[in-house]
Amino acid sequence: MPLKSDRLERSLKLAENSRDLWQKDLESRNIKAENFRRDPRWRSLNAACRDIQTRMDAAKDLTERGQRETVSEESEQE
Repeated sequence: MPLKSDRLERSLKLAENSRDLWQKDLESRNIKAENFRRDPRWRSLNAACRDIQTRMDAAKDLTERGQRETVSEESEQE
């Protein structure tokens, strides 16, 4: 069962916050932004953000598709 959009948005904000905190820690150790991808923890946190964003995009597409089908069904009945 897919999660509701508000729950996904909250999860995304939490994941982005965790990633941003780790980025600040990496920056405090003088690691450049282009080298973040070499850090396993940053990669994991970034992957979680991308995963949630992908789920949000899929949920949005399903919602839009359902609305289009409902509108087309209503127009066919008229």
